[in-house]
This record gives sequence, C-alpha cells and structure tokens, in this order.
Amino acid sequence: MPHSEEFPVTTTTASSTSRVTGRRALAGSFVALLLLTALLTVLHLQRRTAAAMDTTALARQSLSESAASIDAAFATAQDLGDALAEDLTSGALPFDQIPQRLRADLEGAPNVNGLAVTFAPFVYDPAQRLFQVYVYRTPEGRIEELIGATYDYTQPPSDDPDAPKTAWYYDTIRSGANWSDPFLATGAGKVLIEYARPFAHPDGRNEPAGVVTSDLSLQEVRNLLARLDLGAQGYGFVIGRNGVFLDYPDRTRVARSTMFDEDSGFDPEVQDAARRSLAGETLELDHRDSLTGRDTRLFFAPLPTSGSALALVIDEAEFQLPAGQILRDVTGIALAAAGALVLGLALFSATRLGPVAGPWFITLAFTATCLALIGLIWQLDSRLIREAASALTSQAAVERVLERYRRELDPEDQLFVVPTGVQLTAVQFPDATSVTVGGFVWQFYSNSIPEEVSRGFNLSQELGELMPVEEVARAPRGDGEVIVWRVNTTLQQSWNPVKFPFDERAIHLRLLPAEVERNVVLTPDLESYVLLRPGALPGVDEGVQITNWHFERSYFSLIPSDGNATLGLTTRAERAAPPVLEFSLVARRNVVGPFIAYVLPGMVTLGLVFAFLLSDRQLTDTQDLVSALSYTAALFFVIALVHTTLRDSVAAVGITYLEHLYLLLYIVILLVTMIAFLIVHVPGMIFVSYQHNFLPKLIFWPLCMGALLLSTLVIFVYAP
Repeated sequence: MPHSEEFPVTTTTASSTSRVTGRRALAGSFVALLLLTALLTVLHLQRRTAAAMDTTALARQSLSESAASIDAAFATAQDLGDALAEDLTSGALPFDQIPQRLRADLEGAPNVNGLAVTFAPFVYDPAQRLFQVYVYRTPEGRIEELIGATYDYTQPPSDDPDAPKTAWYYDTIRSGANWSDPFLATGAGKVLIEYARPFAHPDGRNEPAGVVTSDLSLQEVRNLLARLDLGAQGYGFVIGRNGVFLDYPDRTRVARSTMFDEDSGFDPEVQDAARRSLAGETLELDHRDSLTGRDTRLFFAPLPTSGSALALVIDEAEFQLPAGQILRDVTGIALAAAGALVLGLALFSATRLGPVAGPWFITLAFTATCLALIGLIWQLDSRLIREAASALTSQAAVERVLERYRRELDPEDQLFVVPTGVQLTAVQFPDATSVTVGGFVWQFYSNSIPEEVSRGFNLSQELGELMPVEEVARAPRGDGEVIVWRVNTTLQQSWNPVKFPFDERAIHLRLLPAEVERNVVLTPDLESYVLLRPGALPGVDEGVQITNWHFERSYFSLIPSDGNATLGLTTRAERAAPPVLEFSLVARRNVVGPFIAYVLPGMVTLGLVFAFLLSDRQLTDTQDLVSALSYTAALFFVIALVHTTLRDSVAAVGITYLEHLYLLLYIVILLVTMIAFLIVHVPGMIFVSYQHNFLPKLIFWPLCMGALLLSTLVIFVYAP
C-alpha cells in the first residue's frame, strides 16, 4: 500500500515540474521578444538618424568642394587681372606687347572669356585720347581681338537705357578693384561676371593709368552645379554680393533679379541667411522651396574671392530612409512585438485557462495577430509612396539633365530644346498589355529654332491610332509659338501584377521629336502647370477615370536613350543620344472589387472546410469516405473555376499574391481529404483520434493564417 500511494504523487510532481518549466520557457521567450522589439526599434531610429546624418555630411562635403572649385575659378580670373595690372604698373609689360600677352593668358585659362586693358585719356598715346585692347572668345571658341575704343567709357554711368555702360571703368578708377554684377554678353552669348582693377603709370605718377578687366564665364559654374548629386529634386545656385543670381535653375532670373526681391520666393529667414553667407558665414536651415513646393534644407557657403555665395537646396526626402527600408524595419518591429504578444497571451492562458479553453484561446490570438500583421503590411505598402527618382518637378532638375547631356556633345553641336506638355482627357485599359489614351500635346518652338527643323512628335510605344494626330491650334507665346495637337492612340505597356490586388500600373508616354536628323531634345513644359507635385496629378484632366482604378501620381522625366537607333543617319551616329521625354501616370487598383470577387469566395471555402472538421461526423466505412470526398471535390472545382477566372482577368504569367490563397486552398482541401482517409483506415492514429479530431481543428486557422502572413512578407516586404 505505501508503494501504491507514492506512485501518483511522483507522477503529479513530474507533471507540475513540467508545467513550471514550460511557463518559465514561455516567460523567457516573452522577455526575449520584448527585448528584440526594443532593439529593432532602436536600430531603426539609429538608421533614420544615420541616413539624415550621411546626407547632411554629403551635402556639406559637396558644399565645401563646390565652393572651393567655384571660388578657384573666380580666383583664376582675379589673378590674371592682378598680374596684368602689376606688370603694367612695373613696366614689365610694354604697351606694344599687350595683345600678345592677353592672347597667351586667355589660351591658358579656358574659363575666362575675355581680357581687356583700357587706358585713361592720352595715357597710351599722347596724341590719342582713348585706347583699349580686348581679347575674347567667340561663341565658336575662337580667340579674337578688338583694338581701339568704340565709345567714351570715361563718362559717368547713366540710367538712360540707350547710354553706354561705363560703370565698369568709371567706378573702378574711383573706388579700386571690384567684381561686377553678372551680365549677359550678347556678342559672346554667355552670362559673364567681370573683375576690374586699376593700374598705375609705369613712371610712378600717383594716378590710375587705366583699368584691367577679366571676364569670367559662368558656364563652368553651371556645369559644376549640374554634376552634383543632390537627389531628384535638389539643385544649386550662386548669388552675387547684392543677391543678384549668378546662376539659377530659372535662367530668366540670372543677371536680372536678386534673391532679396519681394517676389523672389525666399522668405525673410532665408534672405537673412543669404546676407550672412555673403558676409562670410557657412550655415544651413530648413526652407519651403518655391520651385518644387516641397520641404527642403538649404546649405550656404561664402565665395570670398568675389564676395558671392553658393547655395545648395536638397529635398527633405533625401534625408530619410528609402520606403523599402522603412517597410522592412517597421515590419520587423511589428513581428517581434506580435510574437511577444502571442507568448504573453500563452503565458496567461497557461495560468488562468483550462486544458481545452487555453489552446483555443492561443489559436484565436495567433490567428488574429497574423491577420493584424497582414493588414498592417498592406497599409504600410500603400502609404509609403515610392517616388520615382527621375521625376522632374522643377526647372532646376530639367536644367541639370540638359547640362549633363551638353557635356557629352562637341562644342559645335547645336542643341534645340523644345518644351513639351501633355494633358490626358481619357485613359482606358483595353487589355492587360496596352493602354488607350486621349488628350492634347503641345510644344513651344522659340524663334531661334530654324524653320527647317521639323515640328511635332512621335510616341515610341504606339500600336495604332484611333484617329490621326491632329493639329488643333497655333498661337504666339513670348519669343516663339505654341503648337497644340489632339491625340487618341493605343500604346503598348508592360505591367507586373505580382501584387494583385494591390498592384500598380505605371502608364508611360515616351515622346520623341519628329525631327530625326538635327539634335532636338523635348523637355517638360513645366511652366504650363499650376502644381507640379506628383500627387496633384499634373497633366491629367480632373474627369479622367478608369473603372476599378484610381490615379496616385503623375510626373515628367527625362530618361536615358538606348542610343541604338541611328536610323542610318550619320549625324545621329556621331553624337551622343539625347534623353527621351517620358510622361508617367501611376494608377493603383481599387481592392474592393477583387476582394468581393476573389478573396471572399476563398475565405468562405476555408470556413466551409473548417466547418467540415468541426462537424465531428463519424466516418466509419468506405461509403462515408466517398461522401466526404464528394464534398471536398465540389469545393475544389468551385475554387479552381474562380482561380482560372482570376488568372484570365489579370493575364498573369507568374503567380500573383492573391493566388497564394488559392494554392493554400488546394493544399487544405488535400489535407482534409487525407484526414478523412486516416479516420476511416487508421482510426487509432493519435493525430485524428485524440478528442475527436481535436488537433486538426486546433491548428487549422494558425496554419492557414501563418501561411498567408508568410506569403505577404515574401511579396511585399522581402521581395528581391
């Protein structure tokens, strides 16, 4: 008897020890997942901070290097002027050797556009009142000379627009060395800035003998700024000592307006920062950019040689993590937190609930957590807008692309730029591989473009016109004319429906110039649009709609040409291929329709299969097994029919996201069929015999929802 009483006590003790060990394991795992959640959160915040710091450091480095390069260009022009003035003053440069010296200096300084020595009255020759030697570069790059004064430069400056400009000489004689404001030299066809310095008589007389001037071309400044990698929306500009724009994306403002004008688009805080930079400070601040309408960060650096300042404007999006990285980080944090939640609930059920209620509670908690994670990933994917890096939302970005292309051309290659706009009034998807669009295309041809340059455009993906491209209007605009065409055509497109029903379709209209021999580049006519933010849908009429789709963003871009199509023309083969103008419209599918048509039948089928497991039907013979097989077969054929309809509707080649539900249904139906077979032929197997098929019922929803969560993670978060 004593031995018979000790046995249950030992068994009970072992069972109790096992439960305690299991709870401790759950508690340890719970704490570990909480710590992992905190660690992943900290790492994500560190990545965000590091991304902002890296972009800031890169911007500061670009600012420093660019300022040094630009200032060196100014210093080169100033050093040439100083050396000439000193040699003239000392007598080391005889007057009769001035033309040869200017030509030699100009040949050695490619960024300097001209050098001049202008004499005070009767200094060069007592018998000649005024005299000047000017050596300069022509637009074609030749160096030519102009000897002799063409007007009386000694006259005081006048506000009369017809009076000659004399401040460069008059003010320099009286005030000493200085840098002028920028000016457009019509003869050189360039924007120049001039350094002027007086020189003294070689005989030691204490009065100026004349003025040396050195003209710096700002084209190299423009080229340098175009080479900077400032992101899709970033740009740089340079202001002179009075805030006059030496270089700016909007070319109409260069040498014509200042940063301190009331209508400049810069708020007082930025204008104050610019003044401080002109005074010698390097600083940065946040700013709402008037060109792009976006939040930006401004970086200012002084250019001490000329008393100017350099500014870099970088979009705030460049300081953030990429959308894909944010999605992965937040998903990782959510997975760890969800795991901790499930383990915490398991620990609760182990201490408070019974042996039947506890497992069902954990099953429901795990299933609900999987559904919540799936919904969270859907929301994150739809909210994290992946803006195209090539989107052009300001003239600054357009000019940067053009400057890069110009550097690939030979100096004698003439480039014709044609601003082009698009306004879509109708869009339709006739099938899964094409789009039909209707609307208007207009182009602005300046008077400088010869008449022999063909007007018009071509659409590279055109499959067939529903109606011919028809010219509907011509009207003067500024120094040229605008031509408007009506377009209605079908274009070939390629879309990947792998995320169906959360997929996007990006409609691309690639416009090529009608002129095939001369070098014509189509650029977006941005000034014709009120709002250029992609979310404002520039270029899309308000009434345009597509059933089951909604438009998210539209934008222009200049994409690299493949460079393969020379069309057999020598002129095209010998020059770099120009960028191609592309108008993009991104549409996202409305998910309500596909959910009702495809998700709802799938989920109902899962419910019916689970109801079959819950029915506790006693399968005792072959006839009962055949009846169960007939039930599952009916479900299979219904699901197969819906699945086939789904694939036909999206013209899928691979497997789309929603099809994972149907693949899961096939597997579930097969497994339920196998369970029915085991109940009939192997009734003693613990997997099906324990409490009337309890285990298959218990794991049904966790396995199904876990599989769908894994599918969602692969498609949305961790896809290559």
